[in-house]
Amino acid sequence: MEPSPAEQRARRLLITGLILAGVFLIGVIALLVFLSVDAYRAAYAGAGPTPGAVVVGLLRDAAIVFVAFETLVIGLLLIVLLLQVQSLIVLLRDEIGPMLESVNETLATVRGTTQFVSHNVVSPVIKWSGYLAGLQRIAREISGLKKESGGGE
Repeated sequence: MEPSPAEQRARRLLITGLILAGVFLIGVIALLVFLSVDAYRAAYAGAGPTPGAVVVGLLRDAAIVFVAFETLVIGLLLIVLLLQVQSLIVLLRDEIGPMLESVNETLATVRGTTQFVSHNVVSPVIKWSGYLAGLQRIAREISGLKKESGGGE
């Protein structure tokens, strides 16, 4: 089964987003490595703070950048979620609602037809079947009496 154009577009957007996120994270890691090497050189030359302070500062800065990036991604995903919920609401209101109304009308028609058939067809047939069964039983009893009285003479 071939995916629809909307699914293909969504898949391309997801792949593109994942690639961009990966490139961004690799860039942040490369920047951290570059800055840490540069900071160690400066610390050993005696021109800056201690190497431990440099590493802690770099990790702090990386954590701040990562949290900011994560907040941005979560915000974008919330916007996508809101758009999807809105499209679901539109689908329910514009397409599912009329279908349910049509089903309700059909069920009302079936209910009316069932009542009509029950009242005008089934009830008279049951009554006449009862009358005919009664008449048949009476006829059987009468013919049984004739046989008994005719056999005794």
